[in-house]
Amino acid sequence: MPTEIDPSLSGDDVETNHRVAIVTGAAGGIGGAVCIRLAERGWSVVLAARTEKAAAEVLSRCRALNAEAEVFPGDVTQAQYMRDLVAFAVERFGRLDGFVSNAGLAGHLEAVTDYPDEVFDLVMNVNVRATFLALKHSLPALRASGGGSFVATASTSAIRGRANLSAYVASKHAVLGLVRSAALECIGTGARVNAVLPGPIQTALIDSLNEMASKRGNPITRATQTPYGKPEDVANTVAFLLSSESSHMNGASIVLDAGSTVA
Repeated sequence: MPTEIDPSLSGDDVETNHRVAIVTGAAGGIGGAVCIRLAERGWSVVLAARTEKAAAEVLSRCRALNAEAEVFPGDVTQAQYMRDLVAFAVERFGRLDGFVSNAGLAGHLEAVTDYPDEVFDLVMNVNVRATFLALKHSLPALRASGGGSFVATASTSAIRGRANLSAYVASKHAVLGLVRSAALECIGTGARVNAVLPGPIQTALIDSLNEMASKRGNPITRATQTPYGKPEDVANTVAFLLSSESSHMNGASIVLDAGSTVA
């Protein structure tokens, strides 16, 4: 059945035409908030998560908003899964207008000299390889829609260094490099590629980093004690980048950190 639009939402909050998006890492704090925000705006959403169970709550909240939503479980680091994910969205909804590459992993809090090789490889696979695969397999479908938008969740770690977080920082620098390269390749195709760079957001990822730091007795230092952001702060910016309101933005990297990187 067609997606019903909540009449209480303003014109700025509702997409006038039916749109379809894929969101990876959909079971997490930021990914879940993005799915719900898009559902509020009338989008159909494919939730990419490790398992159906993990994404069940987000799926329920999207459908409660009268949005069409489906879960497509699997491993974002696998090329076949990414191909199948895009194919599923197009077959189920007839098109693809947005892709949010949001799956991410923090890794360990260790000095470079002590960092486990296998953890480094895992972080790079989840954060970088998955973004590469998402771009590779979604861009043809986004171009076919006549104006698709790809958004990657990077981090302020993409534009600064952080002691004891070498794998995470390196991976987010790489994500930003992929976004900038792909954006140039999309000029003239109708598709756009941009990134959001959140500072610390109150999510399970930040909680895990703080817990690791506490156990080490070595707190994570910040240039200035700006407040943590909320997942909804990121979701609002992602929704903007997916919308026609950002049609002149390509290759952009929007920092969301309450000013911490300028301190």
